[in-house]
Amino acid sequence: MRYSKKYIIFMLVMLFAIVLKMNNWSEDYADVEPFRGARLQDEIFYPLKAKSINDSKLFTLRIDDKSYGANDGVILGDKMEPMISLSFAEEIFGCNAHLYDDVLIKIKYSNHTVLFSVGTYEATIDGDMTTIRVAPEIHEKNAYVSLEEMCKIFGCEYSYDPQSYTATMSGDFEKGGLPSKFDLRKDDRAAQIKNQDNTSTCWAQAAVGALESSLLPEEECTFNVENMISKNNYNVDFSNGGDYTMAVSYLLSWTGPTDNESDNVTKHVQEVHYFTQEDIDDIKWAVYKYGGVSTSIYASMSQNNLIKSAYYNKSKNAYYYNKTDKPNHDVVIIGWDDEYSASNFKEEAPGDGAFICQNSWGASFGDDGVFYVSYYDTNIGNQAVAYVGVEDADNYDSIYQSDLCGWVGQVGYNKEYISAANIYTAAKDEEIVSAGFYALDKNTSYTLYFVSDYNGVTSLASRTQVAEGQMDSAGYYTVKFDEGISVKEGERFAIVLVINTPGSTHPMAIEYASNEFTKNVDITDGTGYISSNGLNWESVEDKADGNLCLKAYGKSMEESE
Repeated sequence: MRYSKKYIIFMLVMLFAIVLKMNNWSEDYADVEPFRGARLQDEIFYPLKAKSINDSKLFTLRIDDKSYGANDGVILGDKMEPMISLSFAEEIFGCNAHLYDDVLIKIKYSNHTVLFSVGTYEATIDGDMTTIRVAPEIHEKNAYVSLEEMCKIFGCEYSYDPQSYTATMSGDFEKGGLPSKFDLRKDDRAAQIKNQDNTSTCWAQAAVGALESSLLPEEECTFNVENMISKNNYNVDFSNGGDYTMAVSYLLSWTGPTDNESDNVTKHVQEVHYFTQEDIDDIKWAVYKYGGVSTSIYASMSQNNLIKSAYYNKSKNAYYYNKTDKPNHDVVIIGWDDEYSASNFKEEAPGDGAFICQNSWGASFGDDGVFYVSYYDTNIGNQAVAYVGVEDADNYDSIYQSDLCGWVGQVGYNKEYISAANIYTAAKDEEIVSAGFYALDKNTSYTLYFVSDYNGVTSLASRTQVAEGQMDSAGYYTVKFDEGISVKEGERFAIVLVINTPGSTHPMAIEYASNEFTKNVDITDGTGYISSNGLNWESVEDKADGNLCLKAYGKSMEESE
């Protein structure tokens, strides 16, 4: 209704123009008429038309044999021009792209920097000013840049057919690469330094630091570390210590994060990527695109005893541990330097290169809380976590889960694949629109199904496919259904997952009581089944004394439309 007055004005102007033409008024008036009509169309009707096309998913971007649309971050902008979100730009062009102060867009790739401003037709490329045809825009708090302009920067072919609303881009171009040096602090993307004092809470400090970094520079959040420590779903406190799985399960279960002023959950973590020491380049890309990555090391020194360490060079803030002890400390990787000299470490490393890491020992440690860890350190990069999908806490209305402790172990039939089904009871009338699960290694493929009106395991055969795909990285993923499925309050429904992880013999994540930290796991709060063939099902509670890590997410009918 807010456009009704403008619509009436437009119609009056058009009627007036017709009258002018019929009465053969002067050419001066005729010159004014199309200018006013065009202006109204550009400012009012083009955005409405673009929104209608985007909502109807009529606009498509073709790259080789793949199609992308609004759900991927590809839209028609207010000028009816193809636009892409910053996250999509990162994925396609191999860059990092972020919005500063709701106006400045900084895009970095290799050793280049491009600066755009929202609503402005000027940009700088490596400091040189240039004019652009399509200005960046903001839609639903997200920044979008012109696909045409990005293709010019990266030297790829581009065309757009406005009749079919189809843009085409050649995938045969050189993506941006990683620079030899990178430091999140220089782009205002590193969180504030934490201080664990005399507690054993580095696991939580690192997790919160990485999470806060993942939201920068668009959002500056400060989360409550103590809430993660005291209210996680494990049996730990400030003196026990912990690890990344505890932090991840706390976040994925929506127990947190909370802000420092209340116990209100302010964000929902929906996607997490895991890395090992073999994934050095993948870790760099994660830091480059998503922010700080938490990781584990073996710390041979303590916060109060740095001098006696045989592995820490205090004068260079350099650490290199080359023995076999397992990790006992978590830090946050915030950058790297491929040329950092091997001679900077107390014992010379086999080669140059180091990660730049934030510690949780306050600003008095290292370089204002930061130190360098050699690429050749025994543990650096292991148990590494990137928080990739962090959304506002109103993204869904419901979460259905029985795995509050998350990935504790895994189950399978000595095969790369398994079928798993979790049964839930709808809390209200709504649409189930997504499901969440762990990919335990790279290149995991999946197919998701939905079963309405569940009535025993035989009804699992009457399932409807709702999504399929592949995960390049290990981690936790929230997968949106092709279409939401309505449920009634009290209706039992099933989420069925068929998952295949190459090289695995137990590809399905479960929670179970494995030690003193997980002794409070409750397997009575879930109903799950597993199958080696998708036909013959057995209870995971009976077979493995555990719950499946397979969540479902719901939205009210109005929101999902």
